[in-house]
Amino acid sequence: GNGYFKEGKYEAAIECYTRGIAADGTNALLPANRAMAYLKIEKYKEAEDDCTQALLLDASYSKAFARRGAARVALGKLKEAIQDFEAVLKLEPGNKQAINELTKIRNELAEKEQQTHQEYPAVLIKEAEIKNIVKLIDNPLQIKSTKPLQRIDIEEVDDDTSDDDLSSTTLVNNWRNSVSVETTETLDQDDLLTTVDIPKAKHLKIEEITTTNTSPLPVNVKEISSTLYPSFPASKQREKEIRRSFISASPVPPIPANSFQLESDFRKLKDCPENMYLYLKQIEPSLYVKLFQKSLDPDLFNQILKILHDFYIEKEEPSLILEILQRLSELKRFDMAVMLMSGSEKKITQVLFNHVNHMGLKDASIEELEKNYGIFS
Repeated sequence: GNGYFKEGKYEAAIECYTRGIAADGTNALLPANRAMAYLKIEKYKEAEDDCTQALLLDASYSKAFARRGAARVALGKLKEAIQDFEAVLKLEPGNKQAINELTKIRNELAEKEQQTHQEYPAVLIKEAEIKNIVKLIDNPLQIKSTKPLQRIDIEEVDDDTSDDDLSSTTLVNNWRNSVSVETTETLDQDDLLTTVDIPKAKHLKIEEITTTNTSPLPVNVKEISSTLYPSFPASKQREKEIRRSFISASPVPPIPANSFQLESDFRKLKDCPENMYLYLKQIEPSLYVKLFQKSLDPDLFNQILKILHDFYIEKEEPSLILEILQRLSELKRFDMAVMLMSGSEKKITQVLFNHVNHMGLKDASIEELEKNYGIFS
């Protein structure tokens, strides 16, 4: 399942995880991994359900809370998503990813609330408060007057508008002028033309309207925005180059407090393998038990093995590689992580043990460790 997942074959991965769940219904890792595959193919309800199942099996599985939070964000269940990411913080205080997600969700909720206020501003003009209203009346043809329309000069009469009303009118004008109002060809009976839409003038004239439809074309706010503020999207390749140069110039994150933070840091550094090596190097192997006290995630496990292969063989002592391999084998769910290794990942592990053996460290304990990794020489 993990092999298919890495290849982007999410449907095939889901089938494998499903068979795994059927074989071992008590393993919280399997529904949580299947949930991740569901997230990739945008089946968010299924992902949410799988995470819930994983949490029923292991209520301390922080990744299941995080993935369910992501699914609920996609489903629009923002308040429930907040609860999930808060649960992550209870299990792992200071978790950066959970903090970032909570910030994003709360900002989105604030933006939606602000947007609602913009669409329905607080200064709503009540019909009873408006004295000059022109209503659109569409009489049937048979009762329309046959008399020709006349031009009538209307003197505007100053009313006793209070200071509060004046400031409200000004506020509505300012708000109206800041956006482009979308017009339509027809108006409902309740549509009103208020005094704030009519410029102040001493003489207001009603012009004769011809039967020809002269309604202006609809004005779309988004079209105007895109015209005034065109976007210039960078190519994906250029964006990746910029990100890589930024990451390589950025300092390596400090030693993580838990596996969740380590996984988050790995994601940030994925475009700069050298920094991933420097990041892992600062973590003493003796800290692995504390970092992975909940369980060893298969993806993290394989990332560490790849870093050992790509950098440690060339730059570090074989004894350090051996110690890391030994410490990893002592973690919870190590056996599951080994079982989920792909063929290419096992080849990487074989190369690591070959390197250690060729450097004269081979003994009975190393042979036993090889067997634990599924390597039989």
